[in-house]
Amino acid sequence: MRPVLLPAVSQTLSLTLVLTGALGCFSPQPEAFDVETLSFENAFTENDDIVIQPYEYTGLVCPDGSAATFYTVYREGLTEAAPLVILFHSGAFDYVIDPNTDDPLRGDHYRDESRLDGQWANQKIFETLGLVPGDGTEENLGALPAALADAGAFTLYPSNCWGDLWHNEYGYSVNDPAEGFTRNGRYLAWVMSAIASPDPATAVYWQAELGLNDLPIPLDFSAVSLVGLGDGGRAIPELFRRSQTVNTTSPASAALPAIRGVIVDSSIDNLYPIVAQPTVFPEIYEGLTRIYSTSVSTDIGAYSLGRWYPERGLTYPLEIAWSSADPQVPNDSVYNLLLLPTSYPTFASAKDYGEAKHVFLNSNIMDARAAVRSILGQ
Repeated sequence: MRPVLLPAVSQTLSLTLVLTGALGCFSPQPEAFDVETLSFENAFTENDDIVIQPYEYTGLVCPDGSAATFYTVYREGLTEAAPLVILFHSGAFDYVIDPNTDDPLRGDHYRDESRLDGQWANQKIFETLGLVPGDGTEENLGALPAALADAGAFTLYPSNCWGDLWHNEYGYSVNDPAEGFTRNGRYLAWVMSAIASPDPATAVYWQAELGLNDLPIPLDFSAVSLVGLGDGGRAIPELFRRSQTVNTTSPASAALPAIRGVIVDSSIDNLYPIVAQPTVFPEIYEGLTRIYSTSVSTDIGAYSLGRWYPERGLTYPLEIAWSSADPQVPNDSVYNLLLLPTSYPTFASAKDYGEAKHVFLNSNIMDARAAVRSILGQ
């Protein structure tokens, strides 16, 4: 297994970390990397006590065998309990066009560069933080991470190396076995939310397991806010769906935590319009058949915030950033989502940027701060 190298980034956060992980059983064992907590600063941060801390899973692995990772960003000087936020990054969609039985990752990928390995996933986190340049498909300058940290939030950044639109979970929502590897994006998303589980035993277990019960600042575990950039927005309805469908020996442990607020930016909220037009989106459709396997044409429309908000009678703040000219998001895929601000103007709002771009709040600090204030109730 090859090591995964994090990029060297900025004068404030300049390092190269070698992440090591071994293939093992499906039992996450997060560990902080053997580095000190690092100072974090980008073009938008206003406080000088913001830090970033990387964590590694040695039991939950990427398709290439490297360990899955997540990161935390927060202000060290906080004395009041910090609100919890989970930010799901964009770009987690990839598959091998013609899988090789002996080496499932070998061959041409849907993406020019493989997104089915830990190196890409770590790079994407640093891009989201505004510390390294991206591939030009979206403008990630780190405005949202800065706004969240400056507002006093404790934000978790799970890295998705499974290219599964945050949908798959071993044993429950599995990808096509013919791919030759296991995808687990939804499981990692759920693990992040489990620290604020309404089931006390589950919450205490994951707080300890993730090393988040021994931090220099107090945390508010009573609720969590969810943020999805690009197809990272897919993780949020996936969590709703999981809480309704997963049967476990302790049903309470599958429940969602109390949610303080939600931001989705440039998310394909409903994948059904794509599935319904396989000849219009043939390559995306092919990838969805790998990820959703046998359920691709049956219940894919169930994974939609536009459905879950009215169906569950949700009323917490929902901030929607989108563009009617976004080349990566078909307008009909966000139709139901955009009905919510009209139906529920007291808590849901949407802004159409009208530009042929993808992901907007991570480069617009004024809008990022306004959205953060909304979901944190500030």
